[in-house]
Amino acid sequence: DHLAVIGENGVGKSTFLKLLMGELQPQFGKVKWTEKARPGYYAQDHSDDFKSDTSLTEWVADYARANAAEGEDMETLIRGTLGRLLFSGDDVKKAVRVISGGEQGRMIFGKLMLMKPNVLVMDEPTNHLDMESIESLNSALEKFKGTLVFVSHDREFVSSLATRILEIKLDHKIIDYRGTYEAYLASQGLE
Repeated sequence: DHLAVIGENGVGKSTFLKLLMGELQPQFGKVKWTEKARPGYYAQDHSDDFKSDTSLTEWVADYARANAAEGEDMETLIRGTLGRLLFSGDDVKKAVRVISGGEQGRMIFGKLMLMKPNVLVMDEPTNHLDMESIESLNSALEKFKGTLVFVSHDREFVSSLATRILEIKLDHKIIDYRGTYEAYLASQGLE
């Protein structure tokens, strides 16, 4: 499934994703992933990941080393990843603490590519991205064969990706709709 979690601001969409990823503990019950799940997380605020003087190359290298296939050429993997993220030349020597929000987002996408998760949990992944980057992300996620759980206020983004809708209402009611966003809107009389 490509599950879009939607609802008004403040209903708990980000909290739900943080619970899924173990960043918060539930007040009751527990969250359990299947043994084969390899979740990757794109948090809405990932600025804490970029507070060091580590260069972009070193930052990517840490994830490359942890996730590379045996015998894979590290130099090629690191340079190739940075290139796909549109970083080249002297940019790769910059400290991660000085990059913009959009560049931080691209670096997190690189980290996720290297981790090769089969479950992606993404909180507002289109924030801080230009149209070209949003289109690239959209295209990549359309091809993603794993499970996608995402929060987005971008109606086009939701419409193009969602195969299932989870709407959280202000009154704590939850609607779980198995179908596209357009079909969901029609079912609610909201076309």
